[in-house]
Amino acid sequence: MKLGLDAEQVHVRELYNRFDGYELHLYGDDRDDFSLVPTLKKPIVTVHYPIDDSDVYDVVSQFKEERIQKIFDLCEQQNAGLVIHSETILTRLLTHPQLEEFIEHMRGRKIILHVENCYRHCGAIEGLRMWKYLSDQIGDNRVYPLLDTCHLIMSEMSFKFEEMSFFQTLDAYASENFKIHLSDCIGSGEVETGGIHGTNFYANQYLLSNILWKIRDLQTNIGVTPDLILEVDEVDYVYPTNADILAKNIDRIWPGICKDYDAWKETQNHYEEYE
Repeated sequence: MKLGLDAEQVHVRELYNRFDGYELHLYGDDRDDFSLVPTLKKPIVTVHYPIDDSDVYDVVSQFKEERIQKIFDLCEQQNAGLVIHSETILTRLLTHPQLEEFIEHMRGRKIILHVENCYRHCGAIEGLRMWKYLSDQIGDNRVYPLLDTCHLIMSEMSFKFEEMSFFQTLDAYASENFKIHLSDCIGSGEVETGGIHGTNFYANQYLLSNILWKIRDLQTNIGVTPDLILEVDEVDYVYPTNADILAKNIDRIWPGICKDYDAWKETQNHYEEYE
């Protein structure tokens, strides 16, 4: 579950027992109280690079700064992955004058990067290209793709960037260290949608069920079990009721999927024969 390093947020999150760990959502300024880290009772799974500068191009520009090195240190100390955005196309990143120095620095760091798909300037396919390039340069066990369901649906709705269907993209992103930011597209948090970030699929339980079916399929067939990181309502970071409802919905749907998986798989086999 998303968590800012804020005393009130930490206090409230500890009251929710449905969550196994946190993704720290950093601001990159004095609001990030790193002294709260030792007080956390659950593990830090991932650390999100400061949101306003989270594109990989910005990361390469800033990685020498003291505040960023502090974030890198935190990831190493907590054995937590670092989430960065793929908001720029790979060809632009390749022109960055500090790129080689950044790659060399990351080779010497014990940090796993998670490259998250975005939707404003490029889509999930470009995110995969960015992941592939960085994994080739830094190490294939050091960089993994992270699929954000909200960003993917927003990108598909724009009819600009996506070259595959939602579930084909999910297949393409599935990896050994697979993480999914789970959120409904209604809540992108962006001005163009007027929505709130971190919705609980209240208007689309069918999509949530199908995402969970797909996760079960990945788990059974290729041995991949994603970490689901539940997005938090940006209207209220402190009392994340939407994320709590989403967790309850997952807890309600998941046992039925596990129970009926064999019957569902048999249905899929019949479809394949028909095709």
